[in-house]
Amino acid sequence: RQRLQWLRKAVQAAFLLLLIGGLYSIVRPAFIVLLPLAFLAGNFFCGWLCPFGTVQELVGKIGSLVIKKKFKMPSALQRYLQYSRYILAVIVLSHIAQSFVDLSAINAYKSFFRVAAGTAAQTAALAIMGSFLVAALFFDRPFCNYCCTEGVRYGVLSLGRLATIKRNPEACVGCRQCDKACPMNITVSNCSQVRHAQCINCFQCLSACPKAGALQYGKISVSCGKILRTKTDS
Repeated sequence: RQRLQWLRKAVQAAFLLLLIGGLYSIVRPAFIVLLPLAFLAGNFFCGWLCPFGTVQELVGKIGSLVIKKKFKMPSALQRYLQYSRYILAVIVLSHIAQSFVDLSAINAYKSFFRVAAGTAAQTAALAIMGSFLVAALFFDRPFCNYCCTEGVRYGVLSLGRLATIKRNPEACVGCRQCDKACPMNITVSNCSQVRHAQCINCFQCLSACPKAGALQYGKISVSCGKILRTKTDS
C-alpha cells in the first residue's frame, strides 16, 4: 500500500514538472479520457494529476512538520460546507455573476495555472492562491474541499463508478485511521463502500489502515451513501 502512495507521488511530481516546464497545457486536452474513467473507476484527476492539488499536499506536509495536530473540519460543518464548490460551479456555468463582474481573477484554479505560466501574475490572483496555500498548512486540501469547480464534474461522474474503496466490517477494528487520513473529510469508517463525490482516489485511507483486508479497492456491490454524503451524514 505504501508503494501505491509512492506511485501516486511520482505521477503527481511528473505532472507538476510538466507544468513548470510549460508542457502541461499540451497534455491537458488528453484529460478528456478521465471523464469516462471517473464514471467507471472514480476520480483520479484530483488525487493524481492536478498540480494545484499536489502543491496543496506539499504545503500540507510542511504544515505537519510544525503543527502537532492539523485542523479537521467538524462533520456538522463539513456536511454543509462541501456544497460550496457546487454552488460556485453553478455560478461559473451560468455566467450570472460574470455579467456584473469578471470572476476570472478570483478563480484560484485558473489563477494557479496563470501565475505558474507567467501570463497573468495579478496581485488578486496571487493573494487568492496564496490564501489557499496558507490554509493548506492547517487544513488538508482546502481548495479541493470547498472551492474547486474543476473537481465537481469528476466527482459527480464518479458516483456511477463500478470500482471503489470498500470496507470489510468483519475485519475493521474501528480505529478510524482511514477517517483521519482522508484529505476530503469522508467518514470512510462508517461506509461499506465509498460512493462519494468528494472522493479523489488518493487511497490514503488504504495506506493508513493497520488491518489487512479491512479496506480494499475493487468492484462495487451495494450502494452506500448519497451524492454528497456518506452513510453517517445522511
